[in-house]
Amino acid sequence: MDPAHKNLIWGDMFRSLLLPLAFSLIAAPALAEPTSPWIGDTGARLRLVDAGPGDGARLAAVQIALDPGWKTYWRQPGASGVPPRFDFSASENVESASISYPVPERNADEDGVTNVYHGAVTLPVGVLPRDPAAPMTLRLVADYGVCERICVPTHAEAQLELAPDGAKPGPALEEVRAAAAKLPVSEPLGAKGPLAIASVTQIAVADAAALRVEVATPEGGGAPELFAEAGDGAYVAAPELIEEPTSGRAAFRIPLEGSDLPATGLRLTLVAAGKAIETRVPLDGIRPRS
Repeated sequence: MDPAHKNLIWGDMFRSLLLPLAFSLIAAPALAEPTSPWIGDTGARLRLVDAGPGDGARLAAVQIALDPGWKTYWRQPGASGVPPRFDFSASENVESASISYPVPERNADEDGVTNVYHGAVTLPVGVLPRDPAAPMTLRLVADYGVCERICVPTHAEAQLELAPDGAKPGPALEEVRAAAAKLPVSEPLGAKGPLAIASVTQIAVADAAALRVEVATPEGGGAPELFAEAGDGAYVAAPELIEEPTSGRAAFRIPLEGSDLPATGLRLTLVAAGKAIETRVPLDGIRPRS
């Protein structure tokens, strides 16, 4: 067989093998990328992450990576700082996108007590599609503050396609699922578990109005931390631990600005022994002074 004829036969064989492969690649559904590009350059970067199916919704997240020495703020920043704003209203095929916040760190300095994140933070987002069989486009407009010695307002816009069949597996997916697993669990006022808000009572301290919050804590779990905000997320002074844990009980004092209770009640986040709960306290759930 002459070389030219042999090459022709080999060429036909390769084409016969590659043609079905080409058709399979064309027919195969394209998986969306699991993350958007990082956006930002002054102290922090932000991106969106797809983590696939969640608890009754699609699970995504906003991730913020902070430079050493920089911080950003919880939903209620504290005595100073910038509350974050995350707007998903321009998304497509999205009925709702609800963001959740991990427990922050408490930071005390000359400006007072603030609630912050350092290093990196993953904020899980539950996404409900209008049509579960169709792809979604998650669009985020973010305004948040990052601080080193001074605070810098930061604006970022990110977009991520969410395919109906899920996300590619990868480290970012595991980070989101780990963050979602650590979110505070909702518990009612007066719950009987080992970690609970037992009661909230009005008190007076040196003629100033305050609240006393009694909590249940796990035995041997160390000193608990309590974060407070009004029911609508507005500012409430940082709780002070006034009774160390004894026999599974501890107490905090929350100073009040003026003498009025928050009209929207309270939202309290209690942390101890690596666990966290969140409790809504309506106005009528706060005991009057005896």
